[in-house]
Amino acid sequence: METDLISKKEVLELTGISYGQLYRWKRKNIIPESWFIKKSSYTGQETFFPREKMLARIDTIKEMKDGYSLDELSDFFSPNPTKIEIQEEELRSHNILSEQTMNLCTSLVPVKNAIEFGDILNMMIIEKVRKLQVPQKDQKTLFLFLHEKFTPLKESSLELIGIRKGTSYVWLLLPLPSDFLVDHMAQVVLRFDLQQMTEELKITLTNTKGI
Repeated sequence: METDLISKKEVLELTGISYGQLYRWKRKNIIPESWFIKKSSYTGQETFFPREKMLARIDTIKEMKDGYSLDELSDFFSPNPTKIEIQEEELRSHNILSEQTMNLCTSLVPVKNAIEFGDILNMMIIEKVRKLQVPQKDQKTLFLFLHEKFTPLKESSLELIGIRKGTSYVWLLLPLPSDFLVDHMAQVVLRFDLQQMTEELKITLTNTKGI
């Protein structure tokens, strides 16, 4: 799948940021180095970025930069931030997740003093999957698969793929970006960018009072 790209010149023009800001954010890993894609052009080599991710990241940085230092932003966007835990009652009180999703997921794993970031993210994934009318038994299978195999604070650069064949679902975790083929009897029912979802959840928790 060819990623929609945007040139460095377009990024600077559309967002109003400077060349210096862009590369300061790169040095601090606020914008991942892997997003700086070198491609040949008629002028030599030009730098491109994944369009949707880059514009969304810059919007978020601009919203946050007055309240956070560069070092704090670097930690925020790091795939290995400080461990985050939230009390179950507190998570329920903020209505971040539906009661149906909370009840399904907390019945599958033991909840001690608090719910860790990884499982909160997995619950957010189940929340989205539930809205796609995926049967509950397959939601449970997916949650347990993610709980056992996905550690977002260590390896968020993954894509979750959901494939349905007949009445059966198969769940895959593949590196971003990922290309794959399925037979004509199967249907890809979802593709979730887990890195993007990780960052969205961090923002949600940061902007929610009391968390």
